Amino acid sequence: MATKTQLQTPPLLPADVPETFPAVVPVAPSPVSLGTLQASTPGALVSGAAELAAELANIIDRQNLAVTIQDRQHVRCEGWTTLGVMLGCVAREVSTVEKDGIYTATVELVRMSDGACISRASAECGADDEKDKYGKPVWANRPRYARRSMAQTRATAKACRLAFSWIMALAGYQPTPAEEMQQDEHPEQEREAPRRISASQHKLLEAQIRDYGLDRERVKTWIGKAWSVPRFQDLTPEQFERLLVKLERWAAEEYAKAQAAAAVDDCPF
Repeated sequence: MATKTQLQTPPLLPADVPETFPAVVPVAPSPVSLGTLQASTPGALVSGAAELAAELANIIDRQNLAVTIQDRQHVRCEGWTTLGVMLGCVAREVSTVEKDGIYTATVELVRMSDGACISRASAECGADDEKDKYGKPVWANRPRYARRSMAQTRATAKACRLAFSWIMALAGYQPTPAEEMQQDEHPEQEREAPRRISASQHKLLEAQIRDYGLDRERVKTWIGKAWSVPRFQDLTPEQFERLLVKLERWAAEEYAKAQAAAAVDDCPF
């Protein structure tokens, strides 16, 4: 006779054994890092990046590392690599190849502390379809070294952009490097000459310094240190407007100091 398989039922737990649940253990948030920036929370990281962006904007302004293209400020490659170094990263060329006169460069952005690759980008230079507004080739007829160098420059700026464009935006500039935007300019205009104040603006500036009773040489020394501008007539219109505001503030401070000194002199004690 065939044996029937009997179903086995698991033994029941005693009534006095309590039912248990897995314990919930709170986990502390992991530290957040970006290059040399480190913070305990994402909010703190963004706050640190904003502070770094403010200092970056001062450097770009002093060294004229941005150009105006279609009424927008785009930063040159030097400004992007400055941002990278501030975050402990440097650019490293991976390769540069040439085919039919077109150079294609590949660049990595690596962290200096451990050599880890943060970003990687490629860019080209020398194509016939890269023309200026007059329909003439911008780079196709340039020397080989110039096309190779620009391909590397574009790739370097692009690698920085892929990693840190949001910080550049915090600094108040466009997230696209200038080298990627200047394709409609003549080769001899590869870098836009910074604008200068007019003769009437220079005359007004000199009059303001004189009327406020400020030391002209001290003001001149200040613009040299702050903006690397040796003469008043070399100021850009933007710097001119900012300097007028500073002159007014300095004059108010000097007036307050004079009033305080006069009060001390009049004191009978």
